[in-house]
Amino acid sequence: MEAFLYITNFIPGETSAKMFIDRKIGDGGINGGDFARELNYLKEEGAQSVVIDINSVGGSIVEGFSIFSAIQSCQMKTTTRVVGIAASMAGIISQAGDNRVIMDYGIFHAHGPQVPAGVKVETSLVAKMLESLKTMIGAKAKLTPEALDELMSKESIFTALEALELGFFDEIEKTSAGSPVLSKEADAETMYNIVNQFITKPHKMEELNSFFKLENAKEDVILKKVQELQAKADQLEGKDKEILALTNRVNEVNTLNAETLVNSALESGKISKESVPSWISQAKNSFDLTKTLLDGLSASKIAVKVTNSFDKPKENESWTYAEWGTNDPKGLEEMKNSSPEKFDKLLTEYIK
Repeated sequence: MEAFLYITNFIPGETSAKMFIDRKIGDGGINGGDFARELNYLKEEGAQSVVIDINSVGGSIVEGFSIFSAIQSCQMKTTTRVVGIAASMAGIISQAGDNRVIMDYGIFHAHGPQVPAGVKVETSLVAKMLESLKTMIGAKAKLTPEALDELMSKESIFTALEALELGFFDEIEKTSAGSPVLSKEADAETMYNIVNQFITKPHKMEELNSFFKLENAKEDVILKKVQELQAKADQLEGKDKEILALTNRVNEVNTLNAETLVNSALESGKISKESVPSWISQAKNSFDLTKTLLDGLSASKIAVKVTNSFDKPKENESWTYAEWGTNDPKGLEEMKNSSPEKFDKLLTEYIK
């Protein structure tokens, strides 16, 4: 072959070679037929093993099928090695190797087939494509059919360690520069910076970052967009803090108002000191109702005569505070002055 598109390291007669999937798959990027021909060329020239580096945002399912099939069917030992992002169809292709390796900073991404806006595709065809993708990605994974269904039903992104634990890779390759820390909580900008920090060869960053769904964007534009998203996230976090602060302030004001109301009633002789905690609790829960109850009580300094209406009729023995207020409010007032213990007991039971 006169020129290579994907072979990056091979000398005829040598037994090992390297290839690189470093662009979008299909649509002017990686061509499945050309990739298969170069892979076949390596075999014809005596190569016994090939390492296929992957750093791609994915792309065409049709072209991806060709690449996946070529890797699986070639009569050489194949190692697929994720050296950045293996997203979408590129993630599927990463599963075709005999040995699957991901760098410790790598990102693995998978989802079901996606139909571009405005394009009409038969539902049955999409379903069949999904089943094919699930077969390709799930062949070696440690997932139940149910877990695989859930994974492919959404945008699923995994760090190297997470992808290894799920069975998508056989090993993690450590970087000589040191392992970056990447977790589920990592934001888009963190992923962007980590990936680009540890990729030593120059690549088209606009392709890498189309993963973040930005069209025809240069690196500085992509970073700006990511920063805008992060700024919006920070704003939402700030709003949450404001809401929490306001809630705490409202609770403080409610407590202060309740204590002021109840202490005023205590000072005016409307309630006993022992009943204050219960009144404050009631006022914090329902200030207006508590105020109405307290306003209905009159202040009294001395007890009235012993013979009171609440002592006379035996029928009132079982009355609650509310029933006293309805049936004999005057008797309730007399009880407060003449038998404060009984009054406080009824009141405490009422406001619990």
